Amino acid sequence: MAFLYPVNFSKRDSLMGIVMAAAVVLTGCGGKITLEREVHPIPEDADRSVSAPGKPGSVFVQSSPGAPNTFNKLVAEDAPSSEAIALLMDGLTRYDPVREEVVPGLARSWEISEDQKTFIFHLRRGVLWSDGHPFTAGDVVFTFQAIYDERYPNRGAYDLSVDGEPFEVEKIDEHTVRITTPEVFAPFLLYMSREILPRHKLIDAFEDGSLLRQWSIGTAQRTPREIIGTGPYRLRSFRVGERAVFEANPHYWRADEAGQRLPYTDFLVMTFVSDQNSAMARFANGETDVEAITPDNIIWVERTAERHDFTIHDRGPSTGTSFIWFNQHPGSDANGKPYVEPHKLAWFTDQRFRQAISHGIDRDGIIEGVLFNRGTPLWGPESPANTRWFNPDVKQYPLDLARSRELLREAGFDWDARGRLHDKEGNRVTFSLITNHENPIRTAMSMVFRENMQELGINVQVQFLDFGTVVTKIQSSFDYEAGMLGFTGGIDPSGGMSIYHSRGRLHQWHPSQEQPATEWEARIDELMLRQLKTLDFEERFAAWAEVQQIMSEQVPFIYLVTPNAYAGLKNRWNNVEIPTMGSVVWNIDEIWAP
Repeated sequence: MAFLYPVNFSKRDSLMGIVMAAAVVLTGCGGKITLEREVHPIPEDADRSVSAPGKPGSVFVQSSPGAPNTFNKLVAEDAPSSEAIALLMDGLTRYDPVREEVVPGLARSWEISEDQKTFIFHLRRGVLWSDGHPFTAGDVVFTFQAIYDERYPNRGAYDLSVDGEPFEVEKIDEHTVRITTPEVFAPFLLYMSREILPRHKLIDAFEDGSLLRQWSIGTAQRTPREIIGTGPYRLRSFRVGERAVFEANPHYWRADEAGQRLPYTDFLVMTFVSDQNSAMARFANGETDVEAITPDNIIWVERTAERHDFTIHDRGPSTGTSFIWFNQHPGSDANGKPYVEPHKLAWFTDQRFRQAISHGIDRDGIIEGVLFNRGTPLWGPESPANTRWFNPDVKQYPLDLARSRELLREAGFDWDARGRLHDKEGNRVTFSLITNHENPIRTAMSMVFRENMQELGINVQVQFLDFGTVVTKIQSSFDYEAGMLGFTGGIDPSGGMSIYHSRGRLHQWHPSQEQPATEWEARIDELMLRQLKTLDFEERFAAWAEVQQIMSEQVPFIYLVTPNAYAGLKNRWNNVEIPTMGSVVWNIDEIWAP
């Protein structure tokens, strides 16, 4: 899945102070932080970890790129919310990023029909929700009912369908579920990693119409245990703008080979960040256990590696993308005011204008000046990190001001005696660009972009906003002209359906279209559906490669660069397996420290 992300990870309070405060709260003294775990039988069908058995009792401290906006999976569309929910809840399957394969989750096994459209899942027996209530097939059926209910618009309804047709989900018995897709759906097993909701806890809200208001930040503050799941942790406390404390779920369904229930860590402390540099400083000072280190900070962070016993792992190009886009929404607000002034909408919807802007960006300058030569130019929606799906033959836009000017003249623009660009009606070319202030690399790139545009006689006003405000503008009010953000990237092109299909909620330049607004968007719709409906990898790759090509030619997203990905991790942690893509601690339930 791809999500909008604000930063790579920081907060005002000292994390060590947070941890020591947690020790006092949780143990009643200032000594070692321990958790008196409830003792319950291991589930009959518990999944057994193949990692070396470890010891419980440690605390894992990490930063999060902003605070969650919700703990409700139907509402969550941002990376911080999804990251927190993933600690609390599980799906029928899981994805192992080291072995690059789908493995059993809440379902211990499954059978696939000959036509590849019907899947029978056998659920693990003895699994309990974190409140002790049995997990059954009824929870699976309920989850899909909620996803598909028109009263509750959510991204899952789009992702878990084929050309608008939902899956058919049936309960065979308490531990068996049959799911039938309307057509072959290539990423089906991967998508079954989507978190399952507890029917017994949410059925009343489902029936009375309040489901989307459940498990809000208010719930997390007042009654965190009301938010239940089958994941490795349950929520212990939540403070807005500060931190969330997760504790080991005493009913978790995984154990090690010695019969000891996972996770090993007693607590996971997640601090919410608004300043990435501060987060890296705290990691460099030994206050957190893991941190994404941006390319511009490698040298000084590495100086304290020996003192605080950590290693910085170079993972090559990031899977994430960064881009600029223009608001091409033709609609109006409740007062009839167009979201975008008509003359500017004419600019933004002109392919030549967008290509000219792209040719005017000095990506090499960004890589050298912002990323300290630790990055790669980006020309399309897939990062070179994802070698399986990357198309290297997309259209590229090296810095070429002469070509930019040529394209602008073709589109009817010209310059006055002072070098300022005007359209054919005499309007000076100026626009505002919003981005979030939490990400130092992004703010630096926006300033480079503004300077680059001055070379073309274009005036850009950069507005630095908090991430939540940016999301509101681009997904609800549409009160903006241009934006700079990024997506986290994913392992499969199907994760981008909500971005690239014209009906998608994350189709940023013009979201949730009833019908594709352009022929090229219609072609992308066709290709995105085609790659969903075949199990032949070559056919899927060909379709996704063409999508990448169209996106590069039409440039609704003007892609910028992808930085190299660096992750710092304390050496005290065992059972660490660092994948080429995904979280460094993807197996957080298995890692442990003495």
